[in-house]
Amino acid sequence: MEMEALVWWLNKLHFCLILSCLTVFHLAAAEYSNNQLKLEINLASSPSMSIKTNGSVQVCEADGLICRYLSGSFQVSLVNQDEITWYGILDKKLSWIDPETDSLAVTREYFTWENGKLKIKREYLQFLVQSFSSKSEAENYALSKGFSASKVMEIPVVNSTVQIITAHGDKYYMETPLRISSNKAIQINGESLGFEGEFILKSVKGRIVLNHFLGLEAYLAGVVQNEIGNNSPTEALKAQAVAARTHALSLLANNRHKADGFDLCSSTHCQVYKGKYLQNDALLKAIADCEDEALFISGQIADATYHSSCGGKTDASSAVWKGKPVAHLNGVSCWPEVDSLDLSLEPQARLWIDTRPSTNGMSSWERGALNWEKTITRSQLAKNAGLTTLKRIEINQRGRSGRIMSLKLIGDKTLSLDNEYKIRQVFGNLLSSFFYIKGFYRQNGNATSLVPRATLTIKGKGAGHGVGMCQVGALRLARDGMSYQYILQYYYPGTTISREWKDE
Repeated sequence: MEMEALVWWLNKLHFCLILSCLTVFHLAAAEYSNNQLKLEINLASSPSMSIKTNGSVQVCEADGLICRYLSGSFQVSLVNQDEITWYGILDKKLSWIDPETDSLAVTREYFTWENGKLKIKREYLQFLVQSFSSKSEAENYALSKGFSASKVMEIPVVNSTVQIITAHGDKYYMETPLRISSNKAIQINGESLGFEGEFILKSVKGRIVLNHFLGLEAYLAGVVQNEIGNNSPTEALKAQAVAARTHALSLLANNRHKADGFDLCSSTHCQVYKGKYLQNDALLKAIADCEDEALFISGQIADATYHSSCGGKTDASSAVWKGKPVAHLNGVSCWPEVDSLDLSLEPQARLWIDTRPSTNGMSSWERGALNWEKTITRSQLAKNAGLTTLKRIEINQRGRSGRIMSLKLIGDKTLSLDNEYKIRQVFGNLLSSFFYIKGFYRQNGNATSLVPRATLTIKGKGAGHGVGMCQVGALRLARDGMSYQYILQYYYPGTTISREWKDE
């Protein structure tokens, strides 16, 4: 036991000595370079990672003094993974720090909007000299010294070591973060999708994080086609590019992934990014033609969220996400035919769902998002809701888009849902919550009640949350000859387009 205690204290001492050197550790390494905003886009995060290339990759430590050239495939894993997570007690945040201090400190970068510009700021987090291997231990110590438990933070370990094993069995040990360069595509963790260029590999929260390091415009060239299609009309591509750029800047300003070791993720949680997959000349030209353009309102970056298909009308963000009303996200009519309908009313919502507007010129995914039908058994619906039996369904509220915002499933107990996404999930991952269930129903005011059959047939319209730009609507407007500026003003009324948002 005495030996184990000695080892533990030596590890702690080693950790403290590392941090006291004030080695810079960036949780996200965004930068302005040559009038471009460069970002880290996360591609993978796992305890260990396999990387494969048909060429050769250069792997360098951050200081550039140690580099290796690797080819074929290789495996990267953390060394002493169980010793990587440490916790400290935050003493203060500093805009600068005395290099002679002996306190524990790490740097953290974050984004902020100041005077209409996106700034990258760095703050130093100064910790007490005591550090702990468990969060509960750190919290107990903090409370004993009069600090709030909220002051306990996970401390990123600086220069953690990774082991690299090549396909030939060669082993190398290198300190993170690592810079990786490849002029040919690399595949990660057995995925077929390939990426090329510059990458950053680091250790965050006991996991290996691999990020693509590239400019914002190059990032958009890997987003737009995966969100709206690479063969879309030029004006629709431009509208999507401006919306996606604005959405990315908005996410950066909110620092959504600042603690995860990257700036943006590559999934629908941020925006779908797949590198050069499906890129073509028309797409690249469209993005270049509206380079740096973003949407603003009242001097601030706008919320330019978007979705696949509204189904007729877009909805208010405050209704879908229960937040404060947003002036440019209150909803618009996307199809002229619905101007005279109140889709919040059950009979009119059903009438429009049963209507099939013209789909001339639409792609298959557009048609599929416009009208759809699905079945689910009563027993499966009950199971999804955590019920043993299901006796009645009550629809209590629809939004202006017709999407169901409040619903009850009544059986051996009652489940109330007031979130359109959760409603979609419980009914079996529906494309949207703008649907009705076939069969007899009773209307009591705005409430709709029905007794489910053994199998429920669901008819619906639209895909996604229904807020912001409707991509199907944007495509239709572009085919009708409307400019991307018109499309953006239509779906985000009151916003203006500006290129003046960088602060180098």
